[in-house]
Amino acid sequence: MYVVVEHEITDSETFFGKAGSVVENVPEGVNTLQFFPSPDKTRAICLWEGPTVAAVEEYLESTVIGESAKNIYYAVDTDVAMGLPVTV
Repeated sequence: MYVVVEHEITDSETFFGKAGSVVENVPEGVNTLQFFPSPDKTRAICLWEGPTVAAVEEYLESTVIGESAKNIYYAVDTDVAMGLPVTV
């Protein structure tokens, strides 16, 4: 399932300083696919793939991301979404 995470970044130095380690150490079955930060580094949208919304949320909230941003998580309606990654 695809999961969107909207980040309202409260500590950009921490968020961006540790984001690389967060995406490198994901649990099995969870993958980050796309990352779209705003130029002023106060917001970002990410597209994740995981077994459930709760699995992505549980992982991210347990990391520095959970400490440095207010996050909203939701499943993508793949029937009407556009531009999703193509899997082969």
